[in-house]
Amino acid sequence: MKPGSPGIVVEVHRDAAGLAALVPYWEALAADALEPNPFYEHWMLLPALEAYGERDFRCVAVWDNGMLGALFPMRLQRPWRGMPVSALRSWRHRNMLFCAPLIRAKGMSQGPAKYIAALLASGLAPVVEFDWLSAGGPFFGYLADAATDGGLPWKVTDAYARALLRRDRDPRACFNSNMKNNLRRWQARLAAAGKLAPVRLAPGDELAPWIDGFLRLEASGWKGQAGSAMACREEERRFADAVFPEAFRRGRLQITGLDLDGRALARHIMLTAGDSAFSFKIAYDEAHAKSSPGILAEVDNVRQFMETPGPRWIDSNTARQSTGYARVWKDRRTVLRVAVGARGAGTVALAALPWLRIAKRGLQALKLGFGKK
Repeated sequence: MKPGSPGIVVEVHRDAAGLAALVPYWEALAADALEPNPFYEHWMLLPALEAYGERDFRCVAVWDNGMLGALFPMRLQRPWRGMPVSALRSWRHRNMLFCAPLIRAKGMSQGPAKYIAALLASGLAPVVEFDWLSAGGPFFGYLADAATDGGLPWKVTDAYARALLRRDRDPRACFNSNMKNNLRRWQARLAAAGKLAPVRLAPGDELAPWIDGFLRLEASGWKGQAGSAMACREEERRFADAVFPEAFRRGRLQITGLDLDGRALARHIMLTAGDSAFSFKIAYDEAHAKSSPGILAEVDNVRQFMETPGPRWIDSNTARQSTGYARVWKDRRTVLRVAVGARGAGTVALAALPWLRIAKRGLQALKLGFGKK
């Protein structure tokens, strides 16, 4: 595809090598994204593909009169939810739970809904499903518009609420007396063990000690024992080596935490995008677990967030079962999975989905009933 081609043109890329040629256009797209998403910017997505693999990867680029109007990182899956149909689903890895694609917000001859319509009409799969979109975000609205205008069925297939930190709503004002007493007790216990000091990555700092310190801290706890810490996996370490320095160079990396006698006690890594930010990784020294250093560090992270100019909010980027941030952050963000029946078999699959779920629950109930006899 030549960037100068007129009208709406759809390209499909299956690997990082093909996407690399798009970087200049991709950079401009990310700078004007309808809903900023650092995980789908080239400096994060390309290293992620190298680290986590390109199997079944399909990235749909939609061009609008020679300009990159949208980029949809997806993967091809079959079967879909137990049914013998293929689905084009958001591509993601284990460290990301936000999948809004990059769509240009303004200055194009076509609107965001047109780019989504081009994806749905691409014929790549009968079902197109997006993972973890913001229920209050603009992409979800345009997706609903595009599907409805095209006469295509769509459903919210899953949803949950996770912790959100907002600049205009300081959660510390909502702490009850029990929380305040616990914070004082934990802080006093740590102060008795040494000098407790808040820390923050600054633009002129040497990055390597911050990253190495975090990786050691994470690997020293249960994640290290389970083999899930970044330092325990070669692909995770390669990803960290590629992404963190580039995020720092761009001014998009934030790290806060606490030190105890000059040694890392807790760390919180965040990535910014536009007026938003996303938690990426947290770790704390589990030798001091009785003093809840993770919660103390997060309360101080809130203080630093409120006192330092920057993003309007931070998404915790956590799974449904995670409750850690919720003890400190008091706001919530609902994220959704949304599926669209793009053609024939997909329409049938979406219609059958509720009945399939009922049948599964019935089978589970039968199994439990037989198990009690």
